[in-house]
Amino acid sequence: MSRSFFSSILRVLILVPGVIFTLSFAPALAQDPPVKRIGYLEAGRFWLFDRTFAAFQQALADRPEVGVAYPPDAHHSPGWEPENMARLPELAEKLMRRGDLDLVVGMGTAAVKALLAQNNGHTPILGMGMADPVAAGVVRGVADSGVDNFTCQVIADRWTSMFRVFHDVVRFRKLGILYQNTPEGRVYAALDDARSVASELGFDVLAFGRLSSAETDDECRQGLARLREEGMDAFFIGPLNCFDRETNDVGALLQLLNDWKIPTFARDGSEFVAAGALMGFSTWNFGPTGQFLANQAVAVLNGAKPRSVPMLDRVEPTIAINLETAVRIGFPFPLDVLVVADEIFEHTALPDAWKER
Repeated sequence: MSRSFFSSILRVLILVPGVIFTLSFAPALAQDPPVKRIGYLEAGRFWLFDRTFAAFQQALADRPEVGVAYPPDAHHSPGWEPENMARLPELAEKLMRRGDLDLVVGMGTAAVKALLAQNNGHTPILGMGMADPVAAGVVRGVADSGVDNFTCQVIADRWTSMFRVFHDVVRFRKLGILYQNTPEGRVYAALDDARSVASELGFDVLAFGRLSSAETDDECRQGLARLREEGMDAFFIGPLNCFDRETNDVGALLQLLNDWKIPTFARDGSEFVAAGALMGFSTWNFGPTGQFLANQAVAVLNGAKPRSVPMLDRVEPTIAINLETAVRIGFPFPLDVLVVADEIFEHTALPDAWKER
């Protein structure tokens, strides 16, 4: 055989191990990061929960360095009826007992409290959709969750500012509030904040707290009628199921209040103002909220201790007003309010998002 033949064989023998090495390890080098599994618990469906979680999922989808999955059998929403709410501890314990979840989302104060009550001490818990985690006693303060495997978003002084703005514009004497008489119900109604500001500014809070956990339309209508009998001259629209635009005729409730010529403030965004509330917070932009929560989740999924992740989110309140409602109830907006309003609706109309339900 020629020398060139042996040289060719030698070159093959030298190259083959390298080829084998490359073929053996190429798939491993090209693999995507391990998929992180996220569980979910809420007391029941609520439009604010849906929009918050959708924004969170979208923000995570925009972060390709973190692959996530949402196992269907780790997603629980029992419902707002009392017998279903009673299942929260069981479902929370079920999620905390699993060993295959990298993060569990608690949506709403009731769900977060249930998870913390069943906490296994190591599965990270991310709280969302809470009106005021500090007032609810869920966290120790704006800078410390108080629990090593828990974090959430905290917005300081949001509701006290809301009541001050509403009173500064309307100058009401008796503010009506509907709520469910539970710790979570009082927090969602911002009842303590309302009473604190009332004491400071000199108005009364008329609170109707006989709603069930279902917060039905009939219960809310009965409550509104009672508050009217007691002299309510302004009403705060909180995050109640009867004011859930996905499940109830919110426009009819707003029309009722406008027929009574009661000024209203909507906590949850300008879609309520467009539908007939006198004023409220301007468009609730879920994008930044989803991004903030996603940043927290990514930090935790990458190994950060949840308690070390910053919770404070500074959000500047913006205001929307409805001019048609103002005329209808006989309320003239001061000129300075017209100048500083972020959104002005000249006519009342059901938002397109509501028409699609």
